Amino acid sequence: MNFYLMIFLTLTTIYSLDLYVNNEKSVVIKFKFLISSFVILLLTITLGLRDALGSDYGGYFLDFIYMQDAYTDENYFKSQNLDLVYEYLSFFIIFLNLPFDYLSILISFIIICSFVFFSNQEKDYLLVILIFLSYYYLVLGMGYVRQGLSISFLLIFIHLWRNEKNFYSYIFLILAILSHKFAIVSSFLIFVRPRGNWFYFNKYFYILTLLALLYLFYKIFAIKNIADYFQTYSLEHSSGALYRTLGGTICALLFFSKKSYFKKRSDYRYLYLSSMILLTLFPVSFFYSTISDRTLAYFLPCVFIILSNLPNLFEKIYPPIIKSLLLTLLFCHLFVWTNFSNQSKLYVPYRMIDYPGAKESPYKNWIRYCC
Repeated sequence: MNFYLMIFLTLTTIYSLDLYVNNEKSVVIKFKFLISSFVILLLTITLGLRDALGSDYGGYFLDFIYMQDAYTDENYFKSQNLDLVYEYLSFFIIFLNLPFDYLSILISFIIICSFVFFSNQEKDYLLVILIFLSYYYLVLGMGYVRQGLSISFLLIFIHLWRNEKNFYSYIFLILAILSHKFAIVSSFLIFVRPRGNWFYFNKYFYILTLLALLYLFYKIFAIKNIADYFQTYSLEHSSGALYRTLGGTICALLFFSKKSYFKKRSDYRYLYLSSMILLTLFPVSFFYSTISDRTLAYFLPCVFIILSNLPNLFEKIYPPIIKSLLLTLLFCHLFVWTNFSNQSKLYVPYRMIDYPGAKESPYKNWIRYCC
């Protein structure tokens, strides 16, 4: 597991070369393309080729096998009623006659490319990557494949939205929702202008839209399924969700305490509305920790932006000092999880040693998770 710490320390070393330098000749700026390419290659391999961890990952493998068997036996693709984009990617890999590992690599590549692109829009892009890296293996690497794919499209959606490229932004929002339906929580941005008046339409339009969304939600999830969903996840408890949602709340408080700094950004309204949602996730996590934790993932872009600007928020503290403290905190977070979490001990890099479904899941009777 300390292999992941080595990756983090490698990127931290590169970043630290100009931690106290702020000019156009710095290493991080001069070799931006090479560093970004290195990050894409390294993280794609380590996430794409990994051992099984978590029931989601096992379920994805079994769905892949069912689709593969149907195609082999009857020469047609049989849907497993998963989200559409994920199924098409699965069909693509099956059509090429490749094993499940390649689906993980493909989705990992999409996730990392979109994230590196998003982080490169920030001035301190490598700090954003280091923040992401501390969270990356912890959640997205645990088997939340469809959600990770969905977030990758949301990153592009947010970038296009803040640059007022509405048509293209809507395409990526649709791709995000078709990758994981709960990405619809980010759809509030389609009604908000990045500049000028806050909203595109009058209040009556939004009331009608809200009613339409509620009806759509009802159609997607039948009443019984909604009740079962909340009942199931109320029985599960994730201790890790408490501190992760608390971290999101702290980021939201930092934003509201320093709003004047962020007002000049083109994504200020996204940060404002997202921070309001982040404030609610921590108290909700005491009752629905898994739901809160997964909802938090859709607002990671907001967290990344706020934390990456943290060194510049306090005038009386030298920015490199804040950066050093933040890097230390991120390293300690990754170190504790990789060395002391029960689940992380089953997390093996490079390849899948035991395919999900090959033996009975050790998580079958668990209703309480460490992280």
